[in-house]
Amino acid sequence: MSTTIDYTKLAATLDYAAVEKKLEQLTQRDPPRKRKTVADVLKPLRQRLLDLHSKGWSAGQLADELKTAGVMVSPARLRECLNYWAAGGDGAARSRSPRRSKRTEANRQPTIAAGHSERGNESQTGQRVTTR
Repeated sequence: MSTTIDYTKLAATLDYAAVEKKLEQLTQRDPPRKRKTVADVLKPLRQRLLDLHSKGWSAGQLADELKTAGVMVSPARLRECLNYWAAGGDGAARSRSPRRSKRTEANRQPTIAAGHSERGNESQTGQRVTTR
């Protein structure tokens, strides 16, 4: 069970000078690097990969060749990088966005349930009702 923190006590006992000194030291250092992605590894080869792709090499073929060279990359991920780079992006490819639904305009129209309106002037028992 977690206990609540009393920030009033914390503020009274906190050594703000030490915290300020620590923060000053952090401004002198570079932040820790995040883990490299395959796009980071392929970035120096970006132009050559784009040239090969524009000459007709598929992403699958290029991925197979990269695998033989020791770069483990899936064709789908390489395709994302190539498409992003071809569109003018200079960094890693973005993550995929969710697919849009394939609903057409006809599918968006509400359906009208077939009810008693098609039966004309019949009652629920099936007998004809006459009106005068």
